[in-house]
Amino acid sequence: MIRRRAPLHAPLRRPLPGPRRQRGVALIIALILVALATILATKLSYDGWLERRRTIGIIATEQAYLFGTGAEALAADALNAIGQTGATSGSTAPTVPGQNAQQVNLTQPWAQPTQPLPISSPENPEGEPIGILQAAIQDMQGRFNLNNLAHMTQVNGQWVEDPVPLEQFQRLLVLVGLEPKWAGIARDWIDPDDQAGQPDGAEDNVYTMQNPPYRTGNWPMMSPTELMNLPGFGADRYRKIAPYVTALPSATVKINVCTAPAVVIESLADSLSGEYTDEVLANGRKSGCFPDVPTLQAVLGKNASQTANLFYDQSQYFRLTTRVTLGTTQFTLYSLLYRGQGGKVTPLLRSFGTL
Repeated sequence: MIRRRAPLHAPLRRPLPGPRRQRGVALIIALILVALATILATKLSYDGWLERRRTIGIIATEQAYLFGTGAEALAADALNAIGQTGATSGSTAPTVPGQNAQQVNLTQPWAQPTQPLPISSPENPEGEPIGILQAAIQDMQGRFNLNNLAHMTQVNGQWVEDPVPLEQFQRLLVLVGLEPKWAGIARDWIDPDDQAGQPDGAEDNVYTMQNPPYRTGNWPMMSPTELMNLPGFGADRYRKIAPYVTALPSATVKINVCTAPAVVIESLADSLSGEYTDEVLANGRKSGCFPDVPTLQAVLGKNASQTANLFYDQSQYFRLTTRVTLGTTQFTLYSLLYRGQGGKVTPLLRSFGTL
């Protein structure tokens, strides 16, 4: 009897699809669908939360802006009180016979530090404050106005650039440890022509070589931060000069010697170098204006006539800095205020977050 030998390698048999395998595929598909649904739900939830936070932030910023304009109204009341009877109430300054009624000095109420003001909810005025408002006023005429560099004067029947503001700014730059050449470069940034007015000046031929290229302003500065547009000036130099300069919408703004820091007063003339320090000024200003105009003219001596149009004891331009905190939203509003005839105060410029 012949027996057949079994093959060495039996052919592999594939299992036929059955109910058990179908259930496994269905489970995998279900898990994938659940994962996709979870991802979609998470994204929708996060996007909704983000949109709510964005909306809350926008609403809080708009509210803070309105509180900032309210602070402008309070500042206007304080500035409007300058020169009025009782305007110096609460200060330690005595009434000085013959003192200019419109004099602006640091003993007046507008210049005094204020406490943070709590902001209450209109729905619950007696409840927990919803935010805080802090504000401070600074006299911008206690600084050198960069736009004075554009002042023109008449010589022999011709209009030429006034050298006096340029020389003053050069002295100010040296006093804060910077190179005087930046005065001429800053003037070229402001003046309307395309010719360098100083040996170190710069016009479009210099700015178009920068990376990226740009052109000169050829227009009065809107902010002192425009100094950083000067090629090579940089942020470090700006930080040194920033507390002593401003950009006001006029080329004939006088410095208020009652509020100006020591280096700004010293920049008026070479003969004033070392005459005043910030400590001396702080002590002298506890009782009013120091140095007053007659005193400074006496110190200047023969230079008094040359600098007569550079300083005074009044101010028209002020900056209000308002910081509002609502929840986690912080908002800063800078307002340039102009005090005109009769003490009327008008906002000229507002900027948010940066000067």
